[in-house]
Amino acid sequence: MKKMLLLSILLLMTGISVGCTVSRDNIRGFNLVSLEEEKQLGDKFAAEVEKQRQLVTDPAVQSYVTQLGNRLLTGARSREFSYTFKVVKDNSVNAFAVPGGHIYLHTGLIKAAQSESELASVMAHEISHVVARHGTQQLTQQYGASLVLQLLLGQDPNMLAQLTASLFSQGAFMAYSRGMESQADYLGVETMYRAGYDPRGMLSFLKKLDSLHQSNPGSIGQFFSSHPLTASRIQQVQLDIAKLPPKTYREDSGEFKRIQSKI
Repeated sequence: MKKMLLLSILLLMTGISVGCTVSRDNIRGFNLVSLEEEKQLGDKFAAEVEKQRQLVTDPAVQSYVTQLGNRLLTGARSREFSYTFKVVKDNSVNAFAVPGGHIYLHTGLIKAAQSESELASVMAHEISHVVARHGTQQLTQQYGASLVLQLLLGQDPNMLAQLTASLFSQGAFMAYSRGMESQADYLGVETMYRAGYDPRGMLSFLKKLDSLHQSNPGSIGQFFSSHPLTASRIQQVQLDIAKLPPKTYREDSGEFKRIQSKI
């Protein structure tokens, strides 16, 4: 905690801001928050999320998303945290990760996916935000290191509740920069490929989100709509996939459709 306070003071004294430029291939960006602090902060956010929103408790659904998430983690660049994968009862097409590896999928997202690889693409994207530690970087950039310290010390529970509530309205501190979104796409494609999932699922799902955003923007969670799905982003994912060597991918399991029908 002393290190965190010192870094906060230095940040204020020197006027240093965390840079917005993101190198897509570098997951070791500048971060004022230690791994242990991020775990603690993530646990606080996860507890608050689960106080504010109803989760799907069906054991089959929970088992499925956990297994899918763990398979994807075999293709991730690093695994610094103990990941959890849970489903929120909400019909909007949305997903989000909070710091420390807690990933939440909306039921609306699972319903919108046409295949297991499309669902896996969103999970791989969220895993990649955690791997690159975008959550704590964005939180520090937007609110300053002093607020992060207050949250860690439990000095401002109302702010924790407000930030968590904003995940379901306007995205708040999870409104990542375009550079962060691009990196999560890039790493997500890589994660899917390494784990044996067809990364073209990401391309088809991005196109679907783009179409939904045009025809029915209210159905898309703010987390997605805060960064419009431009043609250039879709084109970049297509280029990244084209660079991958040919490979035989996992077949979609019949379990995906069964889980879809249950929610």
